[in-house]
Amino acid sequence: DSGLVCIAAGKTVEHGEIIPADDLVEEITFFTDSPESELSPVWTADGKYILYTVERNESDNLESYRMRANGSEIERINSWEGNLTGFSDLSLDGKNLVLVKSIDSQLDLYLANLENGTVTPVTSDPQVSESWGAWCRLGRKITYTQEAAGMPSQLWIVDRDGSNKTRLGTSENVGIGKDWCPLGLRVIYSVRDLQGKDDLWVIDYKGTNQTQLTNTSYGEWNPSFSPDGKWIAYVSDEGGSPDIWIRDIAGKYRARLTNNIGRSDSIPRWSSDGSKIVFAGYNPGNNSSTGLINGPAIDSVNGSSTGPLNSPVNGLTEGSDDDLINVSDTATANNSEIVVIVVNEGGKTSEVNIPVSSPGKEKIEGIEGTGISAGVYPEGSTVQG
Repeated sequence: DSGLVCIAAGKTVEHGEIIPADDLVEEITFFTDSPESELSPVWTADGKYILYTVERNESDNLESYRMRANGSEIERINSWEGNLTGFSDLSLDGKNLVLVKSIDSQLDLYLANLENGTVTPVTSDPQVSESWGAWCRLGRKITYTQEAAGMPSQLWIVDRDGSNKTRLGTSENVGIGKDWCPLGLRVIYSVRDLQGKDDLWVIDYKGTNQTQLTNTSYGEWNPSFSPDGKWIAYVSDEGGSPDIWIRDIAGKYRARLTNNIGRSDSIPRWSSDGSKIVFAGYNPGNNSSTGLINGPAIDSVNGSSTGPLNSPVNGLTEGSDDDLINVSDTATANNSEIVVIVVNEGGKTSEVNIPVSSPGKEKIEGIEGTGISAGVYPEGSTVQG
């Protein structure tokens, strides 16, 4: 059985109400148990496999592996190796993986084609390190972190073929983790301030409307949107150690999902159906216990919404102690391993009509949304997804 934490999403609550822990969490289980460090896990598009890297003997040249989503059938993928630093993000069509390679201490972005195994460079500027990219929802552009020698890191965007490099906003000391909102209009990332504390920010893909989301006394970094856009998974040291947290997009609730098993460089990744979160954490060995979380139900499970994703998100600010959601866990730090958090799929689905005007009977080339699938229906039909 896969080692996972389950979060139920079957109730609607008023602001500030806390759901009992047994409604939210089942367990955390580790997929790997080896003396090496397993890092930078990425889901395949169909959710059946997890790609990840393995560090042996503190080598900078990582090995690449694939395993099933239940932790079985582990196999090595040799075709992507050679100066491999880590996996960044997989395109929504599941065909191209953004990865990072280091040559002479210079980080650059590469695309690995999962169909034929070829690896091609996206960035190769010898004056700067360019790394840790995130695909836009249409698979045309990649946001990434750029850093010149002796200069603070910045947020940049580039076409998938390496052209049209553009800096996004004015943020400096940008972290490695970043993600696009499900509607593909905004990018969420983290910035370290002058006090050495990381906060979450968002910016439009055109470089406008740069907005700080969090300003707390602790750090929040490496954010990742849930597929429905209503939750953000991230790393925070709010509890004293870097661990995986989630919060709703309006900033009303937050939950600590792990206790003393997270890594500062871990980037949580949601599965495409929103039921699981995979991340690299410290293996607690045989001391692992079931984690129980008191947490919020998702506001939108009965059809309401926490807010449009393409509108400014100013609600994520420092919360009160009443909003804090605690977890009980006896995990201890050891070697880095791959962990998965599972979100309960028992919540209700919302249905909505979306009017689209097509006066010239133009053909619809593709549909991008927050659901798993979408279709074209006759006028007046109820569309689910």
